[in-house]
This record gives sequence, structure tokens and C-alpha cells, in this order.
Amino acid sequence: MSDTIVYWVWLNELAGLSLKAKRKLLAAYGNPKEIFQATLDGVREVLDKGFPSSLSASSVAESPKELAFVTVWAGRNLKTAETILTDNEKHAIQVLPASDQHYSPICTADLQAPLVLYYRGTLSAPSAPVFGVIGSRSCTPYGEMVTKAAVADLVEKGNIIASGLSFGIDALAHKTTLEHQGVTYAFLPCGLHKAQPASHTALMEQIADAGAMITPYAFGKEALPFRFIGRNAVLSSWCSHLLVIEARIESGSMNTARTALAKGKRVLAVPNSLFEPKSCGTNYLLSVGAVAYVNDRLSDRDRTQRPLASEPSVCPGEGAIVEALRQQALTTSEIAVLVNDTNLSVMECLADLELAEKVVFRSDGKWHLAGSL
Repeated sequence: MSDTIVYWVWLNELAGLSLKAKRKLLAAYGNPKEIFQATLDGVREVLDKGFPSSLSASSVAESPKELAFVTVWAGRNLKTAETILTDNEKHAIQVLPASDQHYSPICTADLQAPLVLYYRGTLSAPSAPVFGVIGSRSCTPYGEMVTKAAVADLVEKGNIIASGLSFGIDALAHKTTLEHQGVTYAFLPCGLHKAQPASHTALMEQIADAGAMITPYAFGKEALPFRFIGRNAVLSSWCSHLLVIEARIESGSMNTARTALAKGKRVLAVPNSLFEPKSCGTNYLLSVGAVAYVNDRLSDRDRTQRPLASEPSVCPGEGAIVEALRQQALTTSEIAVLVNDTNLSVMECLADLELAEKVVFRSDGKWHLAGSL
């Protein structure tokens, strides 16, 4: 590992300087080692703080902000960075600085991206496309089916699948990628000393063997609420596309999607019933710039099997659905499980039945047989 890595970690972890200021110093000095060795006056000149030409603690005693900066700079050392690197070496964690070929284009394009990331595993070639797949932690059967179909298709097309290792759709996206011998990146809201959630420890190890675990946080840092936001931002920066399967309006997935849209990334969302709470977010995304997700393989098969307009519409699951609704009202997800809807046609089938006035969707969030109470 290059001896400059310790200086990258030092600069990234340095408290008392904003990310904007650190980037300004990098632009002026070229690398963190030169910044570390710079004089206080030299740094002051780059940052244009307006300090007196002869800078000392006594000359800035009336300015707490300037005095704090003087104290930070006078006390700079590599101890924290060296401790982090020692922990990294013990746990096979690598440092990914802004100068690395994998991260440089991302960090350059996103001025809010941290100067250093940490990872375990193996990163694919920088040119490999990274496709984010995220969604609800408590996904519906419909969301599960879409996730499996989407990830299988994306892996077959050569995409790396990125997600957040959370419960629900995130974990399913990772597992489906592994099942199809694909490469997956998991982004964590904590250091790489543990999985988040802890119950995904085994999955974390599988991902590290077939891809990489990535985080902006050093070894030992816990998953505090604000770090989930930081994790989401890094995930969105790495992806050229982001697919949101299911999401409530107020959710981490929506935060990631909004961040990706703000960064100019292509965001795709899976449309679903307006009465399904876990799809309120994805339906909303479609109204603010996201693109409706279409699985080419399923769409092609659907077109070959669809009857001509002059022929009566055929719903393969009609009999099973009608018979089930004779017994009790059911949600869309319950119907999907009932008819083993592996080709995702249940929504179209229900629409056909509704147009034929055979079923109705009521305010209880369930489908009823027309005429039933």
C-alpha cells in the first residue's frame, strides 16, 4: 500500500475542516501529504480565511473560530489514521482514496462524496456498470417477485448489483445476484467491523467473497441515524442507474432515490396499486422524474402471448382468482401468492377482471367478487 494512504485517511478523518475546505486544499497542494506538511500561513492563504499575515494564537484570541482552526492545525498528527490502518490490516479492509481509479471519477463528479471509502472484497473493473436495486424492508410478495426477475435480468446483462444489505428487498437483491453467480456491492452505514443488521453477518461474508462491502465509515464506527443518510449518498453516487422496487413515502429508499435524482442519475421505479402503502413512494417517484421499470424479457414474452385486440382477453389465473374471492376478499399480494404468479401477470389479470365487472377493489385494500358484500 502506498505510503500516501495514511495521509488520505488523516485528511478524510480530520475534524475542524469542512469537506469543501479539504477539497480546496487538495486542488492547491495536489495530495494530502503535501497538505499535512504545509505551514499554517500557507493553508490560511489557500483557504482565504482573512487571517493576519503573522498568524498566532494571541493574534486571533478574539476570534474563537480562527483560534479553533489554529489549534486544530497545530495539533495535527497521524495517530488516528495509523490506528485505522492497523485495524484495517487485521480485518482485510482496504482503503479507497479519491485518487484510486475505481473512485476518482465518482469523487470528482460528486463534490459531496467523501475523500476516502473503506472496502472488503474485490472491486470489479472501473468500467463495469453498477445498477442499484433497493426497496422496502418489509416487502410484499409482488415486490419479491419483481426483485428476483429484475436482478436475474440485470446480472445476465453484466451489471454489478448494488444495495444496502438491509432486510427485505436489499438482502433479496444481494442473494439473487449470488444465486446467479453475479457480482454485488453492499454499502454499509457503519464500519466494516460488523454487518448491519447483525443477522446478515453470513450474507456479508458471502458478498465479500463475490464482490465487495463498501462504507464511508472507518472501522469501529457504529450505525447512527445520520450515517444511513451518508451510506445512501455514497450508494447513489456509485450507481449509473437506481431501481426502486417498493418504498413508502417516508423511507430510506426514498431518501436514496431523491439523492440519486438530484445527482442526475437515471432512477427507475416499479409501478403498483395506488392502494398499496409500500408502493406510495415508487408511484410518487414516477411523477417527479423517475422512469417506469420494464423487464424486457417479461415484456417480450407478454407480447408474444397477448391475444389480438379482436379476440376476447384471456386471463390464465381467472378461474383460481374468482374461486378464491368467492370464499373471502384478498389483497393483491395474497392473490399473487395464491396463483403462483411467477410471470408477474396478476396485475393485468385483475385489471381485465375489473373491466369485465367481475371483481372490484374496495376501500379496505382488498379485491372482492363483484356483487358480494
